[in-house]
Amino acid sequence: SVANRSKGVIMKLIKRVNLLDDKKLIMKLNILTIPLLVIFFALFTLLTLDRKLSEEVTIDLMYLVIAILSMAGLIIVHELIHGIFFKLFNKEGKVKFGFKNGLAYATSPNSFYSRWQFLLILLAPFVLITLVLWLLYAYREISPYAFVWLASFHGSACIGDFYFCYLVTKAPAHSYVEDTEQGINFYSNH
Repeated sequence: SVANRSKGVIMKLIKRVNLLDDKKLIMKLNILTIPLLVIFFALFTLLTLDRKLSEEVTIDLMYLVIAILSMAGLIIVHELIHGIFFKLFNKEGKVKFGFKNGLAYATSPNSFYSRWQFLLILLAPFVLITLVLWLLYAYREISPYAFVWLASFHGSACIGDFYFCYLVTKAPAHSYVEDTEQGINFYSNH
């Protein structure tokens, strides 16, 4: 049992998920990014079929460097969005950023959230980045190819967030989620 400092409520630990130290789980999630990448690639390609894809596609070193920098930038922005949403729901919570076992992450250790708050924290980067990429495509600031590749790459890189969303939706209705430096814990106050 633990006392939730912000509410003075005693809660019972239901489940502990240590993602960052579970190399088997990380490997499974990394393998799942491949079919997820294919699904997002197909979905985002369908969304761009209204525009004629008559551009000549050339790959040279400059485009490759820009693509790699864009993908790295998306990862940084993704984690910053998590950090903003952690602070939105817990102003006193400390936010940390890191990289471990091939995973970039944002965490607000020892912070408690309702299930719906944590779902918003988890899904905000996917929704906001996809929306911004779509608007850039719609206003012809990026090509259909750039949109499809960046949105697909980012969507598949959200696999850890989607996995945590699955766990949160399966948790008991009145449970709370504690963010930890290794993953998440679920608590019940019943």
